[in-house]
Amino acid sequence: MNGLRTASGNRIRRAGFFWNAVYAGLNAVQTALILFAVSRRYDLWAAGVLTIGFAIGNLAAITSRYGLRNYQVTDVRETFRFTDYFLNRIIATAGTAVLALMFLALMTVCGRYSPDKSLIILEVILLRIEGAFEEVYVGRLEQKGRLDVGSRIASIRLGGSTLVIFAAVWFLPDLRLCLLLGIVTGILLDLLLMPAGKRYADFGLHPFSGKAAGELLKAGFPLCAGLVLYNYAGNAPKYLVDLFLTDELQAVCGYIMMPMFVLSILNFLVMQPAVKGLGDSWNMDRVRFRQKVFRHILVISGLAAAVIVTGFFAGLPILSAMYRIDLAPYRKEFLILMTGGALYAVSSYLILLLTTMRRQNGIIRGCGAAVLVYLALGGFMSRKAGFTGACWLYVVANLVMAGVFLLFLRRREGRDEYPDSSGKNEDVHSGEQADPEKPD
Repeated sequence: MNGLRTASGNRIRRAGFFWNAVYAGLNAVQTALILFAVSRRYDLWAAGVLTIGFAIGNLAAITSRYGLRNYQVTDVRETFRFTDYFLNRIIATAGTAVLALMFLALMTVCGRYSPDKSLIILEVILLRIEGAFEEVYVGRLEQKGRLDVGSRIASIRLGGSTLVIFAAVWFLPDLRLCLLLGIVTGILLDLLLMPAGKRYADFGLHPFSGKAAGELLKAGFPLCAGLVLYNYAGNAPKYLVDLFLTDELQAVCGYIMMPMFVLSILNFLVMQPAVKGLGDSWNMDRVRFRQKVFRHILVISGLAAAVIVTGFFAGLPILSAMYRIDLAPYRKEFLILMTGGALYAVSSYLILLLTTMRRQNGIIRGCGAAVLVYLALGGFMSRKAGFTGACWLYVVANLVMAGVFLLFLRRREGRDEYPDSSGKNEDVHSGEQADPEKPD
């Protein structure tokens, strides 16, 4: 009987790894696939607008998630119920939509964006927010050990909406209509597939607890703020081009930053299946936790080095052929951005560790330091050295961010900051005392 359970558990873990890889791949290549079709079907302006649209859309998706995916999965004591995470996602998603509308209205009124550009960006934002709302269900399934089920649902939804947009671009003359079709397709697929997850996890909604909602907002705010800043830092070259250069150069920026999706895929493959195990190890076996961290960092660093070397020899010729534009003059900028992307990938893993250890304030401070570098030097570097200056700033800011994260990781353990990781805090639902964590 134990052997059967072990075999079943191994099968579920393998399926979880596979479907998580599929979802990671689709998520990383969505922009590349759609941009590939748009570059061949429409003009360079449309490709540039789509590039900045996905940059802003990804920022909106992070805000909608409120930084709570890994927090939800590693909530091994279930201090917060699914109801609490669901309510948080409604608040965060609605707030993000309102902020996006205000931003685009302001940019349009000020003449920075044309109405067409604003509408395309809005549709991309909605496309990305859709996945953020879905994730509260996927996170619940992963929390219950069924990452395979959640990732399969998310993969089908993301793959379906991406395929519809990709196909529509070839047959329809209006990019706005293509994006709208993708949004509707994603919503319909989620409505069709999500009920299947009820077999493996309870999605039932209970009366909302004001105390729990407040505690979760408090716990998630540093994560949300930190990840918003982190995402901004990751796409900062695109924002600098949007502010100081041209939409056509924005397309070029999007093209040569595209190989970073390989780093994103590989990084996600290493990290996401390890989230629950890291949470368990941090709560029960700190020595094993450190061993896992050491192995993960070695793997991520090796993968990043391999991607940079491969990109140096084959990256630009492939991209030039894909997007029908000569990118050879941008070889230096390409290598600089790839180096910055490697630092960004390492920082992503460090954020996971800070989340698991409930040291969320380190996230916001590290990302904030990187954004301050951009705010202080972005305009000067872009005007002085153009696109090359923006690329070098990407490396410097990511190096600063990783350095701050490491300082917080090396800090001596003290009292945990949030309720689900401290034995001294009450469970906000049961009123029972949680077991205290063992010191090192």
